[in-house]
Amino acid sequence: MYTDQELTELIACEKRISAPPRKELRIEGQMLRNDMDLQSLDGRESFHVFMRQSRQLPENFSIGLTYISASEPGNICLIRYNGMHGGSVAHPHHATCHIHRCIAEDVNAGIRIERHIVVASDYAAYRDALRSFLLATGVQSTDLATHFPGIMHDDLFGEEMPL
Repeated sequence: MYTDQELTELIACEKRISAPPRKELRIEGQMLRNDMDLQSLDGRESFHVFMRQSRQLPENFSIGLTYISASEPGNICLIRYNGMHGGSVAHPHHATCHIHRCIAEDVNAGIRIERHIVVASDYAAYRDALRSFLLATGVQSTDLATHFPGIMHDDLFGEEMPL
């Protein structure tokens, strides 16, 4: 059984990159993809990060953090940063950038889909979402500098600036 506080702590705990992402997104069908593995600094918790972006519609992307429990079967997608992928009557949040997050009530009921949704106000594009995600999920700044050079220092025109 999880509490919302425990899930929040899993998202925010400081992490180091244990299996780094590739230097560039790889092409798989119509998607650009990358992945990496993280571990809590105390070594007790393991996580997987997925990064996906549509080749045809760059505003359609998803960056998520999955918790890999050592004691329970199955993984839990804790949080997912999404871009816009077309709003509809059934899913109006798809017309804006948004964040999906799991809640304890769902996880404890066996629902492993992060259904709690909030509109994102701190990003509007993939790179900004990635920066926000990396900060929110506690990835160490030394790992950011090594594996995501310039992610914290973009100029007004979107060009990378040295750290």
